[in-house]
Amino acid sequence: MVEEMVMRLVNQMEVKKMIEKSERDYYEYVLIMMAERIIAVGTMLIVGVIFKQFLPTVTFLIFFLSLRKRTGGYHADKFWQCYLLTIITYIGVIQAAPTLSGIPHIMYILLFFAVFVIVVIGTVNHPNIDLDENELRETKKAARVLVLIETGIIAVLTALKMNQLYVNYMSMAVVMCSSFMLLAKVTRQEVKVK
Repeated sequence: MVEEMVMRLVNQMEVKKMIEKSERDYYEYVLIMMAERIIAVGTMLIVGVIFKQFLPTVTFLIFFLSLRKRTGGYHADKFWQCYLLTIITYIGVIQAAPTLSGIPHIMYILLFFAVFVIVVIGTVNHPNIDLDENELRETKKAARVLVLIETGIIAVLTALKMNQLYVNYMSMAVVMCSSFMLLAKVTRQEVKVK
């Protein structure tokens, strides 16, 4: 459905001479990615409102999206599969975060292992991205630096006695990124750099 709408839009852009025929594939790809991202993030924000967790959802999204862009991870074959996995996983986060507020040491153990995974792996080079050796090295470096920055923020907020629920949402974002990285490794969704 999203792809069909984008194809029609790109057709109109080509007919009206807004783009060249040679640019068609690029515009289709970019617009599909943007539309899918807007739908997924918008739904997560709506789920956050429904569960009365809007601000924690925003903090989760900031941490998750910035890290996910650099770490890569599991990619479903179809958008609806990705969308469903994302929403179900996020509802799980909403359910787990308050529970873990009562036992923060469990959250910190999960966070420690997640950070360890991200620092060791760095980035999963998915076939759709297919980073070259230099790009992969720079992306791994950026992922490692970012996860350490995010962990530092979590540590400072914990020291400042920030509401544990917000800390848990931030921590769960890091845990989800590392989980998707491990899932990509297990399902062999990775290109080896030659």
